[in-house]
Amino acid sequence: MSLRRRLLWSLGLSFVFLWFSVAAIMYLHLNQQVVKTLDQRLASSANMVAGLVARRPEMLITSNAANPLLLEPESKSVACQIRSVTGEVLLQTSGARGASLSDSPPGYSMRTIGGDQWRIYTLQQDEMFITTADRMSDRRKLENSIILVMVVPFTLAFLGGLAVLWWGVRAGLRPLQYLHDQLRQRSSYNLEPVRVGSAPSELKPVVETLNGLFARVQRTVAREQRFASDAAHEFRTPLTGIKTHLQIARRVTGDRQQLALTNAEKGVVRLQRVTEQLLMLARLEQGVPCQEEAGSRVEEILENVLADLPDRSRVRIENLVPGETVGVPLTLASVALRNLIDNALKYSVKECLLAIDTEPAAGHGASVRFLVQDSGLAEPSVSDGAVEPSSTAAPVSHGLGLTIVETITTQCGGTLVATYNDMGGMDWLLHLPLASKS
Repeated sequence: MSLRRRLLWSLGLSFVFLWFSVAAIMYLHLNQQVVKTLDQRLASSANMVAGLVARRPEMLITSNAANPLLLEPESKSVACQIRSVTGEVLLQTSGARGASLSDSPPGYSMRTIGGDQWRIYTLQQDEMFITTADRMSDRRKLENSIILVMVVPFTLAFLGGLAVLWWGVRAGLRPLQYLHDQLRQRSSYNLEPVRVGSAPSELKPVVETLNGLFARVQRTVAREQRFASDAAHEFRTPLTGIKTHLQIARRVTGDRQQLALTNAEKGVVRLQRVTEQLLMLARLEQGVPCQEEAGSRVEEILENVLADLPDRSRVRIENLVPGETVGVPLTLASVALRNLIDNALKYSVKECLLAIDTEPAAGHGASVRFLVQDSGLAEPSVSDGAVEPSSTAAPVSHGLGLTIVETITTQCGGTLVATYNDMGGMDWLLHLPLASKS
C-alpha cells in the first residue's frame, strides 16, 4: 500500500471514528435536552392553568356539569383536564382525549389514547388535579426537526472535512511524488543532484542524503573508469614490449637475441608486478588488507622499499624521525611508499626527494609525514596550489599504483595530498598515523 493511501485510510478512519463518536454523544445529549424541555413545557402548561384557576375560580362554575369544556374546538396535539380530589371532572378539553385523562397519577406518565401514545403530567393543587398531555407523535416530529437542524450542517462539515483531508494529504505528499517521478524518469547514467523545488523540511534530509549518495557513486564510477584506464595502460605497455622483443628474438641470433630475451623477461617481471598490484587492490577492496599486526618502524619500511628499487641512487632520503613507529601494517606501508617513489622516478628527470618527519596532533592525532618530491618531465604549466590526486591531479601522475595508495590510506586512516612544486613536478604528501604508545 502506498504512503498516500496509508495516510488517507488511517487519518480518514480516525476522522470518521471521532466525528461519529461526537455525533452520537451530541445526539444523545440533544435528545435528552429536547425531552426534558418538552416535559418542562408540559409542566409549565399545568402550572399556568393552575394559576389561572387560582385567580379566576369562577371558571370552575359551569351550567353544564355533564359536558364540561375548557377549549372548543377540539385540539389534536394537546389535552387538559381539571378534576377534583373526588374524581369529578370540572373542566376538560373536548373529545375523547380530554375524558381519557382521568385517574392519572401525579407526575409524569405515559398513556395510550385512541391508538396514540401521550405524555401526561398531573399537578395536584389544593383540592384539584390538573392534568396536561402531549401527543408523542407530535413531540417526535419536533424532536426530529431539531435533530435535523443539527445533523445537516454537521454532515456537511463532516464531508467537507474529509474532502479537505484528502486534498491536504495529496498536496502534502506532492513533493514526494515529484521526487518519485524524477527518480523514475532518470537514466542510469544520470548522477546529477536531485532538485525538489520547495521541499518540506522533513524531505530535505532525504534529498540531501540521496544527492550525497549520487555524488559518492559518481566519484566511484569516475574512479573505476580511471582505474580501468590505468590498468589497461599498465597491461598494454609490458605486453607490447614483450611481443616486440620476442619478435626481434625470433629474427636475430647471438647477443642481440639474448638482449631481446632479457628485455622480454623484464616485461614479464613488470607484468607480474602489475598483476600483484591488482591482486592486492582486490584484497583491499574486500576489507582484508593484511594478516599481520598494525605497527611498523620507519626504518623497516625504508628497508623494504629500497631493497629491490631500481635507480636507488636517484632517491635522496631525509629521515628526521628515526625510531618512530607507524600504526599501519608493514606490508601496506611499504607498498604505499614504494608506489609513490616508483611514480616519482617515472615522472622525474632529476633525483627524487624522500623526506620523513612527524606532524603534531591536529584533528585525528599525530602522524608521520612522508614527502615524495619529483622534478617532473617538463616545465610546469599549472599554477601552484593544492590538488587532490583522485580528482584534479595531472593525468600523467596517475597510475594503478596511486590507486592502491589511495585505498591503503583510506582504510588505514591516513591521507594523500598532491601539490605542484616550483620544479614542474609534484609533491606527494602521505600521512600515516603514529602507533599508540602503550
